[in-house]
Amino acid sequence: MSRNTIAVAILGFVLVAAIALPASAAQADGNGLGKTGKIDSGLKNDLWGVYGKYRLQVYDTRVKGANEAVSVLGSHGCPTTDLAATVTAIGNERTALSNALANKDRTALKELNQEIVKLWKQFREQARESVKACSRQAGTVNSGETTAAAGL
Repeated sequence: MSRNTIAVAILGFVLVAAIALPASAAQADGNGLGKTGKIDSGLKNDLWGVYGKYRLQVYDTRVKGANEAVSVLGSHGCPTTDLAATVTAIGNERTALSNALANKDRTALKELNQEIVKLWKQFREQARESVKACSRQAGTVNSGETTAAAGL
């Protein structure tokens, strides 16, 4: 046999194996999850653990960053009372978020996420207004530049 024939035969075998083996290993019942239709509970718990851990880390990092932004705005004489109250409200949702993640409560997570997104939008708008107010005080109003400079 020539090298090309052997290479074609090996490639054909690899392609058939790549298609047939995963299908036979899954023993799918139509939903792609195998005969039982369920994901292994250990795998599911481990994935929830990873999601919960990093979801809270991201949450904490964002709240910390927001607090630092409030501090910077305040140090420049910008109004921050409403902004600080919104960050506090966001921070106060952490316990509920942690509990929902620990309990794997998808309904509570969905409701919390909707509320948290609403609060972050409020924060972003308040931060923009704070930057604009500072710019007006300094006599340099250009909303495109102020919001871009603030990263908002």
